[in-house]
Amino acid sequence: MSEAMAGSMLAMMRAKDAGLDNGVARTERTGSPTSFRRWCEDVLAPAVRR
Repeated sequence: MSEAMAGSMLAMMRAKDAGLDNGVARTERTGSPTSFRRWCEDVLAPAVRR
């Protein structure tokens, strides 16, 4: 891994540790009934396999 890539990964992990993913509380109004895993299985995986 390059130094730039390692630095970017470190910056991302620090941001996540500082609460990046907690910007908006997940509620019925802000969330989706579809989980990220289900979306990956139903949408992303078939698109990548093409």
